[in-house]
Amino acid sequence: MRPPPWFDRFMAPGADRAAVLSEALAELGVRPRTLSIAGGRFVVARPRGPRRDGRYRVKVITAHHDRVAGTPGALDNSAACLQLVRFLDGARDAFNTVVVFTDKEELGQGPHDDPARRSAGPTEQGSYELGKVLAAELGPGAPMVFPLDVTGRGDALVLSRAAEGLAMRPGWEPRVRAAVGSLAAETAAMAEAATRLMAGRGQVLRASLPFGEDLGFMLAGLPALTVTVLPRAEAEALATDGALPAWASPSAPGSRVPATWRVLHGPDDRVGLYDDEAFRLVARFLERLAALRVPAMIS
Repeated sequence: MRPPPWFDRFMAPGADRAAVLSEALAELGVRPRTLSIAGGRFVVARPRGPRRDGRYRVKVITAHHDRVAGTPGALDNSAACLQLVRFLDGARDAFNTVVVFTDKEELGQGPHDDPARRSAGPTEQGSYELGKVLAAELGPGAPMVFPLDVTGRGDALVLSRAAEGLAMRPGWEPRVRAAVGSLAAETAAMAEAATRLMAGRGQVLRASLPFGEDLGFMLAGLPALTVTVLPRAEAEALATDGALPAWASPSAPGSRVPATWRVLHGPDDRVGLYDDEAFRLVARFLERLAALRVPAMIS
């Protein structure tokens, strides 16, 4: 997998990653829009396709462009950003689809962060503030959000079921349980639809992934389904564990953490980890997701 020239600028230490993404999209003939929300910079783009049809729900596909300070961030989450740029370049018949490169996801990660940021809650995530904006802009029939995270290595697509397992996890605030629980059935339906889209086109598994941007979106009232990629053996092992285990977080690793996740948030998260199959798998998924039509339930 050979990245395009702009990707070197994107990966450079200290890069203005939102600006690099905007420039790369503009060069491809895509017209991006940059939103400044709650201290973050969000790059919004629409793939080529028919005008929005209000009878159907909008699909918002996201990838956070920020990374842990001082780390390369190749898997987390530069791969997904590259995949979405490629999707925007090649898409011709996308239906009711919006792409957003998001910011302020890596709050409190890494040893050199401000202690105040380490205590940041999900409502301080960029996805929470963005979710409120999307709900207001896109109107009735709440958009379905699909965050891509760590999608550059592996041959199995993994869809999160963390929302379904939240009720079994102690220590969560009642308001968080209520907000996420109210959307659990909807995220499960989104996962079922995504699995059908990929039938015969790649392995798809459900597993309780650590919450990321999906939690912020759900607290803003939008159903969000995190999509990641892992090598098949790692994905199958993760899928057998049921509810989200305590070890399933890059910030609190344990002996059973998937090997792919062990490099996250550190100096070894480099482009050399990318493999072609992961990029082909995500491209197939995005193509089919962009064509999906889900009727809007408008009262």
